[in-house]
Amino acid sequence: MQEDCERRKGIGTVVRRCRLQSREGKNLKEAPRQMATMSFDALVSDLNLPDGDGLDLVAEAKRLHGLKTIAVTGRTEVVERKRGLRAGCDFYLTKPVDFHQLRCALGIRAHHSAASPPLPP
Repeated sequence: MQEDCERRKGIGTVVRRCRLQSREGKNLKEAPRQMATMSFDALVSDLNLPDGDGLDLVAEAKRLHGLKTIAVTGRTEVVERKRGLRAGCDFYLTKPVDFHQLRCALGIRAHHSAASPPLPP
């Protein structure tokens, strides 16, 4: 459980370093409430949530909000990947997360981080 919390915070840190706003949810119950009250461009979700299957959240995010959905999961089997893509995952990233792949999935070029300022227009 502690490892999941640290991983969630790590992903949140990567997103913030890319100068994006993020909200961290702890479980399946909390996430739909956040999606209903705020506007989001993408959902990054683990599939093994403490209170349910993250694929249910992915499907809801697609159906109700049309969000880009990115799975971050320990489910590495081909059958699980296919299941995730059928549920609506636009990207299916397996743990340990390659943060370069996460940035690419979010549509962020590598130079858009707090460590290096964006190029001038």
